[in-house]
Amino acid sequence: MARNRDDQRETRQPQIPFTGPSERYETDRESAREPQERYSLRDSEMQTLADIGMFRTLTLADLAKHRYAGNHTQAQVEIRNLVREGFLRIRTSHPSKAVYAALTHQGKELLNRGRSQGDRQTYYAHFVKPREMRHDAAIYRLYQAVAGRIAREGCHVRRVVLDFELKKSINSKVAKLGSLPEAEREQGRRQIALDHGLTVVDGKIPLPDLRIEYETAEREQTKVDVELATSDYHRDSLAAKARAGFSMYALHEDVGALRRAIDDPELTKDILSL
Repeated sequence: MARNRDDQRETRQPQIPFTGPSERYETDRESAREPQERYSLRDSEMQTLADIGMFRTLTLADLAKHRYAGNHTQAQVEIRNLVREGFLRIRTSHPSKAVYAALTHQGKELLNRGRSQGDRQTYYAHFVKPREMRHDAAIYRLYQAVAGRIAREGCHVRRVVLDFELKKSINSKVAKLGSLPEAEREQGRRQIALDHGLTVVDGKIPLPDLRIEYETAEREQTKVDVELATSDYHRDSLAAKARAGFSMYALHEDVGALRRAIDDPELTKDILSL
């Protein structure tokens, strides 16, 4: 049974790199009622799945603003369809009443099947803890601000890397250094950091909240590591992130509290407001 809807024009924000088939993506799904039900998704729906999958969880309000350029009607129609098809789950947080979306296992598999050769983007499924949900949503807003600037410079985003993807890769390698003499461990940490485009600060490898890999107008491959600072940061932690060379941002509503908490004008002067 085909489920097709008329395509609608949409104004998009800077694209996160999903490179699956354009216009419609058709496949088969096993169903209890229909053994082999066919469905099709618009390109905009696949891009919505990619946005959510790359950042784990997003609020519907942020999706409507950034993915659908404020077109709440189209956002609601497509989100309902993706939930109905079994690719998304919705959860409301309390007491904020913010509504979050996360991929199901089926949604993640759909994105992985549609990826192009050489695409190294990681997608995530299922909900996380409420505090992590809020953090993921804030990182998505951070991405939109930075990616917008990248796009205005004539560059193109190729990949998004979250901190726990870097952490997983780095920790497994650092763990293997445990039995070595201290001098060799230090040399090993520096090499691991170098291999991941990072640096060692006070014997540790600081990780950014978000890495954006992109191609410049001259077709050079580069990246920017960005950190979302909050009033929960300790001064030493913020200093280590700054020394690691990360671009520092804070949500507009958090800037004042962050500067009061850190109480170091020299350290906070380069923090940009979202």
